[in-house]
Amino acid sequence: MVSAATSSRLSHFFKNQLFLQVVIAVILGIIVGVLLPTFAIDLKIIAVIFIRFIKMVITPVVFVSIVLGVCANKEHRSIGKLAFKTLVYFEIMSVIAVVITFAYMFLFHPGSGFNVGSFSGIDVSKFQPKSGTTGGFMEFITHMVPESVFGTLAGDNLLAVIVLAVIFSVAILQVEDNVKVVTFFKQANEVFFKMIAIISRVSPIAAFAAISATVGAQGVKALTMLAYFILVMGISMVTFWILVYIVGKLYGFSAIKLMKHIKEEMSIAFGTSSSESVFPQLMEKLETFGCSKKVVSFVLPTGYAFNLDGTAIYVTAGAIFIQQAYNIPFGLSEYFTLLVTILIVSKGAAGITGAGFVTLSAILAAMPGHVIPIEGLALLLGIDRFMSDARVVTNIVGNTVGTVIIAKSEDEFTPT
Repeated sequence: MVSAATSSRLSHFFKNQLFLQVVIAVILGIIVGVLLPTFAIDLKIIAVIFIRFIKMVITPVVFVSIVLGVCANKEHRSIGKLAFKTLVYFEIMSVIAVVITFAYMFLFHPGSGFNVGSFSGIDVSKFQPKSGTTGGFMEFITHMVPESVFGTLAGDNLLAVIVLAVIFSVAILQVEDNVKVVTFFKQANEVFFKMIAIISRVSPIAAFAAISATVGAQGVKALTMLAYFILVMGISMVTFWILVYIVGKLYGFSAIKLMKHIKEEMSIAFGTSSSESVFPQLMEKLETFGCSKKVVSFVLPTGYAFNLDGTAIYVTAGAIFIQQAYNIPFGLSEYFTLLVTILIVSKGAAGITGAGFVTLSAILAAMPGHVIPIEGLALLLGIDRFMSDARVVTNIVGNTVGTVIIAKSEDEFTPT
């Protein structure tokens, strides 16, 4: 018999181990999805509600955090240097992620000899770009300009929120007596993080529901249907993780140590297939890891809006896989055009929820002559949810390690 004291200690330990709770929840979710698929599908609403609650606070948290970060530095000119360094770093890493994926897709050719006919008749219309949306650099630029103060804060365009927050912060710094304003934002920041703490308590339940619904709807065999493609994309992501680890080492820190520090957030993101579900928590964890509030409040939101390495790897692999499956002849110029299209259009679609599939659709639509058929999305439809988990983890790895690197390069890192 287990004593009452031992039972109490075990209960206390389990309550404080969010990572363990989420892992157990995911395992139970897979079991329920296999054994009770009809019931499991209905559980999806729990995960949807959880993500909506988290998204409810993302915009105000980003806005308030950037305001506090800029106001903590009396010289707002330093933000221009930080912004330039951040964007250059993220763009370089995006290019590297895409090139790595190109190399592996050329080496292994996972789409060659694929039976395209077996996927005919699947409706992919809901994944096609909305009418009037073309993507591209010009649309990306206009997308990041706020139309109105309150409209931007009420929306989900993170790029526009960042721009608005920087302008608002600079204006606050130009006000002579701004102490009360800054104090208000500090208190608001505390309130939002208390809200996040309350919502996060049910994250294991959300992870359980999300995994259950996916397995119940698609079955475990969805994982094996395109196993070779999943393997190649996985190798691309692991290679990128290793590269990120090496870059971190060059800057004098261990990315593995950072991943251990944010393991709870990564497990929640994996279970819910949403990096947004842990965005506010990651901001807090990066500060406790040693990054200054100034850097975290600017770099991480910018990464979420501008640097989705996992999504870049996925859309590159997906586009080439469809091209190979349809046996469409491509020369060097076509591959270069695809590379440039991915780098530009993926930025134009940065604010889209569920960006993986929709961004891939936008890229296929933006290719000159539509040489890769958008109907090819049907080839990936059954396994997209499973690959989404890998995308999310890679996005988090890229953005959190990038934040630490920028912090160290700016002398804004204090090891804990």
